Amino acid sequence: MPRLLPVLLLVLLLLGARTLRAQPDAQATTAALTGRISDADSDRPLHGAHVLLWVGDTLIGATTDTAGIYRFAAVPTGIHTVEARAMGYWTDLAREVWVRAGREERVDLALRRHSSELVMVEVYGAAPQRLLPLGTVPLTVEQSLRYPATFFDPARLAMSHAGVSSTNDQANHLSIRGNGPAVNAWLLEGAEIVNPNHLTNAGTPSDRPTLSGGGTTILSAQLLGTSRLLLGGFGAQYGNALGGIMDLRLRPGTTARPSFTAQAGLIGIDLSAEGPFRAGGKASYLINYRYSTLGLLSAMGVALGDEAITFQDLAFHLNLPLGSRTQITVFGMGGSSSNRFAAKDSTEWEVDKDSQNIDYTGLVGVGGLTLRQAVGANAVWRTTAVISRNQQERVEEGPFFARRGARFTVRNALAEQKLAVHSYLRGKWSPRTAYQVGANILERKVEKDDLFSENVVGWLLRPYAELDHAITDRLRAELGLGWSYYTPNGSEVLEPRLALRYGLRKGRSISLAAGQRGMLPQVQSFIVSPIVFGSDNRNVGITRAQDLVLAYDHPFNPQVVLHAEAFVQRQVHVPVGDRSGFGAGSLSTLSMVNVWNELYYTQFNGRGEATNAGLELGLSHGFHRGLFYQVNATLLDARYTDFSGREHNSRWNTGGMGNVVLGCEWEKQGADAKRTWGVNGRVNVSGGQRYTPVPDNPGVVPEPFSAQNATYHRVDLRVYRKREHKERTGMWSLDLLNVLNTQNEAFRYYDYRQRQVLTQYQLGLIPNLSYRVEF
Repeated sequence: MPRLLPVLLLVLLLLGARTLRAQPDAQATTAALTGRISDADSDRPLHGAHVLLWVGDTLIGATTDTAGIYRFAAVPTGIHTVEARAMGYWTDLAREVWVRAGREERVDLALRRHSSELVMVEVYGAAPQRLLPLGTVPLTVEQSLRYPATFFDPARLAMSHAGVSSTNDQANHLSIRGNGPAVNAWLLEGAEIVNPNHLTNAGTPSDRPTLSGGGTTILSAQLLGTSRLLLGGFGAQYGNALGGIMDLRLRPGTTARPSFTAQAGLIGIDLSAEGPFRAGGKASYLINYRYSTLGLLSAMGVALGDEAITFQDLAFHLNLPLGSRTQITVFGMGGSSSNRFAAKDSTEWEVDKDSQNIDYTGLVGVGGLTLRQAVGANAVWRTTAVISRNQQERVEEGPFFARRGARFTVRNALAEQKLAVHSYLRGKWSPRTAYQVGANILERKVEKDDLFSENVVGWLLRPYAELDHAITDRLRAELGLGWSYYTPNGSEVLEPRLALRYGLRKGRSISLAAGQRGMLPQVQSFIVSPIVFGSDNRNVGITRAQDLVLAYDHPFNPQVVLHAEAFVQRQVHVPVGDRSGFGAGSLSTLSMVNVWNELYYTQFNGRGEATNAGLELGLSHGFHRGLFYQVNATLLDARYTDFSGREHNSRWNTGGMGNVVLGCEWEKQGADAKRTWGVNGRVNVSGGQRYTPVPDNPGVVPEPFSAQNATYHRVDLRVYRKREHKERTGMWSLDLLNVLNTQNEAFRYYDYRQRQVLTQYQLGLIPNLSYRVEF
């Protein structure tokens, strides 16, 4: 009961704050809002489209000009909804748009053609809900500033949603719908990139470098445009992932006037600038630099525990329109990070790590450009080319237990480089039918330097085509087909996709998606060439996943929506171990499904399978009149079969998870400024991750992943105060991660110094006080 008391107090505080919300007076602080409304298929600007701005329950209207541009000159600051309508098009909207003092916000919307040229939804008295594609989690800058304990990281922001769980509080590695972090993918502006995270070894059992996540993303959330996490059921343009896809998009800089943001807190110091290259021009820039506050304090000699952590990163986005039909964007980001642990004095040695010197260093770089060109009146051609590289090294040095006075040094180096091109032509054949035809081309190079050194280079060629057809006014079908070909061994797979959505009365809908997708072999986790005891993994090819998703959406009112989604995923051609390997003992139950950051020296073949099935339920209340909440629960079952066809629980079979996110703002308009107070909380509960127990009898082979960590539970809190003047906005905020200081189990390991299995725990209470100013 004592542990529940802070949660009850949080709920009471939020409900009390709701009643204290004040209404702005006639002197309300205002700012400008602009954007572009276009045809979703051809990118053609829509002249005469109606744009509606919902300020609470008040409606403000505007109309687009010949370039599809709309503008509201004086919008009360706060969080609002933007809606766009045009004759012959479906309504689209953007929720939770933060209009801030001293800045001109930009919201672009793309409308899809309706089957009837003469249809436009009539204006009604409450803002509607937007129906997102199946398995889509939207990610915005505004959410990262409102949700508790995200540390402005888009990956941590996604952890509050159904079907998504964290593998360890120390990092943003994601387990999505029963899959491990190693089978997720990262996209930037539509093209695949390497793992864009600092400190990738953070939160992993072996402390080795990974290609799946890290301590924090090198891209600060304040550069995000309309980004999203895809969980499953996605279209044919997406591939090379068995788990989720983090689809990151960059927002353009403002074209109104130069604007600046400065932020300082525990996670780091952020400095950004944006604006037009010249007054009145349409070309703009956006640049952000971040340096870890921990690194600054360490440089000044401040003791911060037993590890010295530093990171820094720089990101930019240049938006360069060339007339009304052509646009070029240039973008890039890069960062470095390090984590150093110095051995303690020998009188303080209690566990293995105390006697060791451990140095981790990492470098990440990404650079690319996008060309968008209108083709005729009904099509647009878009090409993105990106080159990216992630390079890491971990060196461990310490005394050798088996021999007094001797010392050992272990070096783990891992690098990945990707050259990716995504090019497509999108347009419409008729008011009922749209198409997209394109290709993804990816060169992937993985460099490993461990006990053995190996470089693996291969190309993935993946053409695809999609057709979107309105069968009736209520029934829409999306049909797609992709083909993946892996050059090193000729592995290939057809990837058909089908999605149906049927609109019911009162905004309700039911959706179905089915399809197959593939993923390249995880060559970072095993030796490919026959250099170890005759093992030869050159024929390990593409793993296939066959998905079936069924969803139902039920709006109770314009703000509250119930969403239910059931999914089944069957994976085939999963690499599994088929005999003993160097230094690993019996690997007959080994499956790549359970591999994360380990490296195996053994023979694999594609005889394994895996099945993930679950049900997600979510009730969400969008931000309206100062209140928002999100409640979701996931039931999950994840299993795999080994080389012999025996079925086992997978490492990621937690059984389920749940989240409650609740927040409220209340505001007061003064003579010279508007003050806003906010309190937001999150409660997260999840089944523990599974592990293989160490048997009491050395002669007994334990059932793999038959043991499970204790149930994980965590409460986070965020309290903030905004003060908005005419030309600037300041915000003080305090984040408390794990406010109850709960001890959640992370993993177990054998400690040679204590000669027993020990439990490593996740993070305790982590406070983060920060200040942010925009002007």
